[in-house]
Amino acid sequence: MAFNVVDGWTVPGFTHERELGGGAAGRVVLAVDDPTGTKVAIKYLDGALAADEAFVTRFRTAARPLSQLEDPNVVDFYDFVESADGAAIVMQWVEGVSLRRVLAVQGSSGPLAALSMLGGILLGLAAAHQHGVVHGALRPANVLVDAEGNAQVTDFATAPAGTEARFGPQYAAPELWDGEPATVATDLYAATAIFYECLTGRPPYAGRNLARLHREAPIPADEVPGPLRELVHQGLAKEPEKRPKSAADFLGALEDAAVSAYGPSWEAQGRGRLTELAAQAALQPEPPKPKPSRASGRNPVVAGQQPGGGSRTRWIVAAVAVLLLAGGGAGAMTLLKKDDKKSPPIPTTAQSSTPQPALPEGGVDPAPLIARIDQAVAAAPGAAFSYQQTGCCGFPVNSRGTFGLQGGQASFSMTLAGTGTARKPVRAVLVQNRLYVLVGKKWKSSALGGRGYPAAADQVRQGGSVTNLTTLLRSATKLTESGGIYEGEAPAAKLAQAPGLGPMYARMAQATGAQQIVFAIKFDAGHRPVKFWVRAGAEKGRNQIQRGSYSQWGAKPAVKAPH
Repeated sequence: MAFNVVDGWTVPGFTHERELGGGAAGRVVLAVDDPTGTKVAIKYLDGALAADEAFVTRFRTAARPLSQLEDPNVVDFYDFVESADGAAIVMQWVEGVSLRRVLAVQGSSGPLAALSMLGGILLGLAAAHQHGVVHGALRPANVLVDAEGNAQVTDFATAPAGTEARFGPQYAAPELWDGEPATVATDLYAATAIFYECLTGRPPYAGRNLARLHREAPIPADEVPGPLRELVHQGLAKEPEKRPKSAADFLGALEDAAVSAYGPSWEAQGRGRLTELAAQAALQPEPPKPKPSRASGRNPVVAGQQPGGGSRTRWIVAAVAVLLLAGGGAGAMTLLKKDDKKSPPIPTTAQSSTPQPALPEGGVDPAPLIARIDQAVAAAPGAAFSYQQTGCCGFPVNSRGTFGLQGGQASFSMTLAGTGTARKPVRAVLVQNRLYVLVGKKWKSSALGGRGYPAAADQVRQGGSVTNLTTLLRSATKLTESGGIYEGEAPAAKLAQAPGLGPMYARMAQATGAQQIVFAIKFDAGHRPVKFWVRAGAEKGRNQIQRGSYSQWGAKPAVKAPH
């Protein structure tokens, strides 16, 4: 049903159809231009914002170049309307969903879709920067994904000067927390933080004291696929001068990295994946609005070719060669039923007249389940855990202890044992990408990987992570639920491409020759994982099995590196 009043004032000449959403800057409605019948989006600015003379003056200055800006990766700006009763921005209506919604439903998008997303954002930013306009407060809510998988940037210059960090605290460059003005460099930092979230399912920094984390915490690039880590290091550099000089320069680095890692046709596949993700997100309920941040620099709160003149480089993507794995049956349900308590309700797919995407065999839609898991774990970012990996080919690992969050990454305090030089149980601490082992009365540190304890610790961090469980659910081609236990299987080839976890599944592939990975996961009533079981290979014979448990979920203190 049409309505014509938004807080007592509307832009003349338009008929409102429905509300599209809202945020810190104001409410957005879908409207029709009465003379032409064209659908538009109108953002009615928050009353305090419309009354801020400094902001309005600044936005008037930006409105002229924005109205002249025409780029497929920027939402068209039509008009800035002011009256004694309010102010509003009239802009293009995009049939699509926000990246915020895509991430809330899907979590990580995979490297190709993430690259395509970042490329689209950089193209939009490059066009705006050429017209002298910076965004200032870029975040996933300001990026729209249309039905063809195109990323379009909107809401340029809608954050008052000096408040940009408050509008997007998880994506705000260090200098914004210090009160410095928004620049090209701050836009590139925010774009990289969004890219990181597309790759990993979470922003680079989360938790309390975001200002300090952005200023001081190590860049968590180890969570990113190896070929893309340099992009993250460049874009998230603490000093503005160490970031790429322009969006066009960053775009060139992106294309070089993408072609080198994934082949010359990387973007077509990434765009296709974005199209799938947007379609899936459109079928799910709108995620809850994030709570307004009160963070500040002093008292933070948290957690190719140049665009604009010639044709853009047409990106395309080649398929990545992956290892095939071979698999056996299930039978894990009985291993997890012990000590059953209340089970979480089965997430159901939102009702829609639009055809639903194909669900895994068994009929369970993993997307809403994953969203609930991520929300539940984020609210209690730490737990006691145990992890064991057994089977053929030198993989056995055994560990137990606690983990918490530090700088957005999981850190562990545990006893650890493995094979070879890591056979004897030792006391160990894992922080960032370094392992500390107590030898006698002294701690010795080493980088993860290689052999012995560092290899065993890396296996614990990957196989025992909640991310491993959500990756299995997301990749499942078969998924059933009974009594709060989700049992399924996922193609090993797909898991071998998962960001951060792919090498682990590739090793399991080589060891067992499985094509399917079977798994079972039990959750408590709050959608936090309690137990899990994963197998590559036949039920009897050559296989690899992971099993683990979580308990005492809560705000565990961050584990610190020993001295």
